[in-house]
Amino acid sequence: MEAIVQNLKTTHIGSLPFSEPEKAVKMVFEYLDIPAWPQLSKRKNEGMLVQFNEGFPGFNWEKEILDISSPDFEEQMMIFYENYLKIMEENQLSELANFELTEFTALGFKFFLEIASEIKPNMVKGQITGPFTLASSLKLPNGESPIFREDLKDLIVKFVLIKALAQGLKLKEIAYNVILFLDEPGLAGFGSSSFITITKEEVLNMLNEVISGLKNFNLMIGIHICANTSWDLPLSSEVDILSFDSFNFYEKLSIYAEELRNFLKKENKYLAWGVIPTDSTQLKETSFEEIMKKFETQLKDLAVKLGFSEEELLKKSLFTPACGLGSLSEDLALKALEWLKRFKQTLNL
Repeated sequence: MEAIVQNLKTTHIGSLPFSEPEKAVKMVFEYLDIPAWPQLSKRKNEGMLVQFNEGFPGFNWEKEILDISSPDFEEQMMIFYENYLKIMEENQLSELANFELTEFTALGFKFFLEIASEIKPNMVKGQITGPFTLASSLKLPNGESPIFREDLKDLIVKFVLIKALAQGLKLKEIAYNVILFLDEPGLAGFGSSSFITITKEEVLNMLNEVISGLKNFNLMIGIHICANTSWDLPLSSEVDILSFDSFNFYEKLSIYAEELRNFLKKENKYLAWGVIPTDSTQLKETSFEEIMKKFETQLKDLAVKLGFSEEELLKKSLFTPACGLGSLSEDLALKALEWLKRFKQTLNL
């Protein structure tokens, strides 16, 4: 079977430090092999915990909480589940129109679609806040997280699935191959005292319900974790691409050599290396040569640990900035994308 993703391709995680879409969209098409629509972090409704919540039963935009005490919450939830069943059980995909991204929360998405429809790229990428992060980070009026309530956890998982599906199928209108990343920074907290009662099996079930549902529609699914976590968890999920900050956390991931080997041995499974630092101090103080040397050392080390040749490992590799670029200055975000392009060119020499 031919590889879905050609090796050594570059993309980005999602956010860029702009408020207007034109410049951001131009940059993703100019600098990246796999363009991904830009999340405009300077816009009020484009933070990761609110951006994908349009249509979410009980979400209070003013307080940015899940208000289950609102008078129409039960009715909203019932309507959502009716729509969910129409889409997933009866294949009434027209109902996805109720869950599409709009200019209110994703101005860059609309502009990206317009430009992409003219350029006609072979592959594009989208992204959405993952179910664990949303369920563990959103708050109820009493300050608790909905992840501890089975009914609300189920609602969030199914909502993320439908919201991601609406995005993914919209992207499929302009590109045959579509990658969707679940952004899961919350998994850095898995296993901490805050979530001591949440089991690995529960988290895997949350992830796999979303992933398998999306893969049924021929979407390729990645998961991005920007810090450290129990890496055996995402590696044992049904995900196709594991995206991580290799600049800062390579050693933490490489401990899980057996799990990573088993993952990458499968067809069309990939590792997305976050090679360009996205911490502003690191990006200012690290030279490009240091970045290249660091990756080359890591590549050699991981090839030995996995029992792969470096060439085999590179065939399973994509490259990104370490995390989103939304917290950087515009100049530093541009530098990160320029260096990512230069990184790819240097590898190809």
